[in-house]
Amino acid sequence: MFFISRFKGLIILTLITILILVLGYQYFWGGGISLFGERKNYTEGNLIITDSTMGAVLAEDESLKELRGYYEDNKVERGDIVIVKLEGKAGFPRKVVAVPGDKIEFEEANLKVNEKVLENSEGKPFPFPDTIRTSLEGKVPEDSYLVISDQTSPSSFDSRQFGFISKEELQGKIIK
Repeated sequence: MFFISRFKGLIILTLITILILVLGYQYFWGGGISLFGERKNYTEGNLIITDSTMGAVLAEDESLKELRGYYEDNKVERGDIVIVKLEGKAGFPRKVVAVPGDKIEFEEANLKVNEKVLENSEGKPFPFPDTIRTSLEGKVPEDSYLVISDQTSPSSFDSRQFGFISKEELQGKIIK
């Protein structure tokens, strides 16, 4: 009887040790990864939208949360609202509308991603200027993303002006 209870205690102690080792590895060497999802290697901060370029998606003066550094360890998804940081510019919010492998086309100057004409929150298409359309047509290259504001003006400061951006130019993800 004594041998059986001692054996159970040894098994429980071994299981606890293994659990501690796994969690320690995940925390220290796994970049703070959760056992069941995304990596947690980013910082959270509050963000107030100071302009109206994102229209109904993000309201001016709206208070949101920014996950700075989120994309260092996490996948960029189509539809993510991100903070873009270009050299010499303050970070600004934009929506990711195309990711690597997506097909970019234009129907009369209006943006099509994967055979679908994209529209803003008011149901209006996104026209692109002639000067940049040819450089964007085709498949989105690896580590490249197309980001746009909610405005339909071809002169909006987004991929209609600067083309594809890289993952390194994504400062963080915005969540409501």
